[in-house]
Amino acid sequence: MRGLKGKALERAWQPVEAAGPLANSGMGKLFRYARVLWAWRMRGSDTLAYLPEDISIELTNTCNFCCSFCPQSDPKHFEVVSRSALDVEGARVLLGKLRSGGVRTDVLHWTLDGEPFANRQIGEICELAIEFGFRNFIFSTNGYFCTEDRLNELPRGDGDVRYQLCIDFCASQALFEKHRGTRSSWGKVKENIERLMADDSQPHIALQVTDISSFEVITSQSHVDGLAALRALLGPESDRLKVSGRIFHNATGHVPGILESKQSAGSKYNLCPYPWTSMVIASNGDVVACCRDLQHKTVLGNLFEQELAEIWNGERYAHLRRALVEQAPERANACRNCDLPFDAGKFSLTHLVRTGVHRLGVFR
Repeated sequence: MRGLKGKALERAWQPVEAAGPLANSGMGKLFRYARVLWAWRMRGSDTLAYLPEDISIELTNTCNFCCSFCPQSDPKHFEVVSRSALDVEGARVLLGKLRSGGVRTDVLHWTLDGEPFANRQIGEICELAIEFGFRNFIFSTNGYFCTEDRLNELPRGDGDVRYQLCIDFCASQALFEKHRGTRSSWGKVKENIERLMADDSQPHIALQVTDISSFEVITSQSHVDGLAALRALLGPESDRLKVSGRIFHNATGHVPGILESKQSAGSKYNLCPYPWTSMVIASNGDVVACCRDLQHKTVLGNLFEQELAEIWNGERYAHLRRALVEQAPERANACRNCDLPFDAGKFSLTHLVRTGVHRLGVFR
């Protein structure tokens, strides 16, 4: 792992109290997000007077699934990026640099590429993150390894720690195992979801299950039918179970045809918020353009080798922001074929509020 040998390990940052109750109160968060909104939507600033509010760290880029809509399905994926996994000492360095750099959020996403539960040190790494003041953890997981024993590895802290598992699923076993899981995996994931929802001993773990049947059939009625079938399969929603649908994006160009169809329909360009809100850190330390940049097409720095401010307001981030403000996404490799800016639904007030509540944890 780069940047983690000799005296570099001895200088690994120690836990700090950088996420106090005032910083992460509802009003404190709203004030910080208002600054983000101003810099992103109003000014289009290329250097920023605040720090990222949305932090994602990849636990591993290894996955047990090869989804059709993910670059993991490309046989040459690991010729483009090398396999890597975060260990406890590496996590200490990354979390320490985030906190010493001034990041105050208590929400942390364990996601980019790979299946997070494929990392056997997941419990120890979460324990360390709790020491650094993180309290709300969000995982993008396929659910296959979410057994009772594995979920019991997730530490509860002082009882104020929450986990949200985001699982892509659908009511059709055939469709799921064609586009997402391996043979017989549908039943395993379903069993894990049902067991968790019936287990009152794990109230700190919630599920966000997203219907993926729209990947194959994309009529308006198919969205309605697929979501209804999934809800019927899993039962009524609750505080611990939410079920929603999905409009697929092309994973920075991996899925063909999506960008072209939106451009041919005359869709309006919208300014992507990610470079103004997010820092996405791969398990090898690379900071990439967004959570869709699984192949590290646009690397903005490396947090093992650099400090937070050097990356966040460095020339690479500034170049990316300028390119998007000037409606020239082709100047950034990760953005060149991305369809997200042409999806008006992602920029509606309703969606922005939903993102603030569920992804950024405004009221957590």
